[in-house]
Amino acid sequence: LLGEFRMKDGTAVTPSFQLLQERLKDYTPEWAEGVTGIPAETIRRLAYEMGVSHAVELTGQVPQQQAQAYTQGADVLVSPRVKGTNTPLKVYEQLASGNPLVATTIYSHTQVLDDRVAILVDPSPEGLARGIREALDLKGRGPQVAANAKRLYAMKYARPAYEAKMRAVLDILQDNHRGPQKDAFRN
Repeated sequence: LLGEFRMKDGTAVTPSFQLLQERLKDYTPEWAEGVTGIPAETIRRLAYEMGVSHAVELTGQVPQQQAQAYTQGADVLVSPRVKGTNTPLKVYEQLASGNPLVATTIYSHTQVLDDRVAILVDPSPEGLARGIREALDLKGRGPQVAANAKRLYAMKYARPAYEAKMRAVLDILQDNHRGPQKDAFRN
């Protein structure tokens, strides 16, 4: 289903698989190397050794709706950062997904994630490979970690939890505002 075709009336059409391939052509192992610090050749080797080179897709930055579709269609989610202090926003979506999450043991992840809700690994190609294998093992921790992550998201990060936190802050501010009233013109 690749290439361009013509309808009987002469209209040119391009199948979605062709459009997808063209859209993703720049997201190569070399691109991933620039993002993760993992050498491109190592990415290729690990994908080959794991027997997933035909199924691994490096998407790069995509619109949120597309990212959500990829997340729901994935068997394992990976956040392969090697440095950073701010938690990537995608981690919250990944927690909610119901899929096992493999993340590196750096501060930007561990301030939100622990071993109960993610498979935490060393920020190395070998660590990531071990974590992905563990996540894919249906007899392993992957399913339990994914279920725990979904519960954590619902309790701490979902919209109702956010709204409750905001209401609590607003209540505190309102109570402080109502505190002892002082006349600004009296000493």
